[in-house]
Amino acid sequence: MYTEDSNTGFLGSLKSLFSAKKANHAEEFTVNDTSGDMLVEEYIPVRNTNVDAPTDKPMGTRTVDYSHVEYTSVSKAVEDISRSQEQSISANSEDAKHNQELDILFAGMLIEKGAKFIFCETIVDAVAEVRALSEELKWAHVFCWENEIKDAFCENTFQKGAIGFTLENSNAAMCLCETLVADTGSLILSPKQASRRRLPVFPKVQIFLADTTQIAADLNKAVDMFNIKNRGELPSVLDLADNVKGHYYHDGNLVLKAEGTSEIYVFLVDEKIKPSQRS
Repeated sequence: MYTEDSNTGFLGSLKSLFSAKKANHAEEFTVNDTSGDMLVEEYIPVRNTNVDAPTDKPMGTRTVDYSHVEYTSVSKAVEDISRSQEQSISANSEDAKHNQELDILFAGMLIEKGAKFIFCETIVDAVAEVRALSEELKWAHVFCWENEIKDAFCENTFQKGAIGFTLENSNAAMCLCETLVADTGSLILSPKQASRRRLPVFPKVQIFLADTTQIAADLNKAVDMFNIKNRGELPSVLDLADNVKGHYYHDGNLVLKAEGTSEIYVFLVDEKIKPSQRS
């Protein structure tokens, strides 16, 4: 019987030829994950067809040590995140600058129309200012409807536990508003807030509380903000310089006129007014 060495001669040539064809048809797989120091199996094509593959591993595999690899992709990802954060900070700074400009514009227009404007950093500061006004002007009581204002008064020991004071025997009333319109110095009120201004027993002084997120550049944007929050309701506009009676349409939308006292205070706080937790 004819035999020969497995790596030489006629049979060795056939084996080499078979291995070469198999190597040419092998699929190549690459390892992309270098996120840690580990040993991974990388599938590679067989290049030397004259060397038998190890018997303990599949043909065409080898062990690769990635502990020495520089993580350039990770560094690039960190740079991208840092760049994104810088852009976000820059955008927030631009928004803050824009809001500050709207604050100043609104305050100037409001004061020009005879109202009083007071800016406060926090709601606590706003309550302290109301307390100071109450003492200076000898107010016996400041009436309020919304729970957000009642909470602020109680948490800061102003009129805490006051009993017997109703709307008609109060010296001032304080309430929220929907939106402040910067270019006209006017206020957008909800139907409930506007209806209260028409009460005959309403005190001659009304204080509005708003935060800096409620400022709109013009009436169009103010009405849009109102409609998002109060879908299906009609906004009312309080403008001290507008003596025209009756309602009107603005950009195809019916806008009501808010009437009432002309002695107005607007407290603007640089702190988000949170909804009350009262039921």
